[in-house]
Amino acid sequence: MISMRREAAALSFALLFALPRGAAGDELFEYGEYLSSQCSTCHRLDAFEGGIPPLGHLPEDYFIIAMREYKSGRRSNPAMVSVANALTDEEIAALAAYYAAQRQE
Repeated sequence: MISMRREAAALSFALLFALPRGAAGDELFEYGEYLSSQCSTCHRLDAFEGGIPPLGHLPEDYFIIAMREYKSGRRSNPAMVSVANALTDEEIAALAAYYAAQRQE
């Protein structure tokens, strides 16, 4: 029950930031693109590399839920827990918007 509440809250947060591409949506996308340079150290957009999953195919809501689960400790990967804990909710939403847009191109 608590897990479902967390996922619903994360999805609500995702929808809040799932802005249409306009001035605000473009800013969120551009901020995500800027932040993605840290992610690309390990992750690729389109293919697995040494067991590390690509990020370019992830829907926004999935990305946000996954990052929140790393922050909460529900998912346990030391590198990702560290990364997730260093990100704000706005940064997570920006990255989610950026990676979701890659999937449409």
